Amino acid sequence: MANSALLIATRMGMDVTLLCPTPEYVLDARYMEAARRNAQDNGGALRVSHDIESAYRGAQVVYAKSWGALPYFGRWEQEKPIRDAHRHFIVDEAKMALTDHGLFSHCLPLRRNVKATDAVMDAPYCMAIDEAENRLHVQKAVMARLVAQA
Repeated sequence: MANSALLIATRMGMDVTLLCPTPEYVLDARYMEAARRNAQDNGGALRVSHDIESAYRGAQVVYAKSWGALPYFGRWEQEKPIRDAHRHFIVDEAKMALTDHGLFSHCLPLRRNVKATDAVMDAPYCMAIDEAENRLHVQKAVMARLVAQA
């Protein structure tokens, strides 16, 4: 999901800051290169940051999606110390206060108080539930179209 969100945002010409704890957490090079091309071709920008405060400052939308460090893919026990060291990346009210009245987005399901706090999930700026509802309508439309073609 992180790859898809990055690609569509840059294709739409958005200025995207990808926040991740360490360079090991940057997305696969193929997706990063495609996103860089998308941003360049569509008037957007892409930057990678490992600094929480600078990444949130002035953001209009915060899209939270966790992923693992590629060098540790499938090796959960070896990655656990890294995950534990970066628990402070949780989306909370203090971080959202750094944004430019930003919206919070997540594809759901989300582990409350792991990826985002209850306060963020219950805030008026959280659009995750609306997103999930809209996804249902899109999925129904796709299914209806496929059935009609059969």
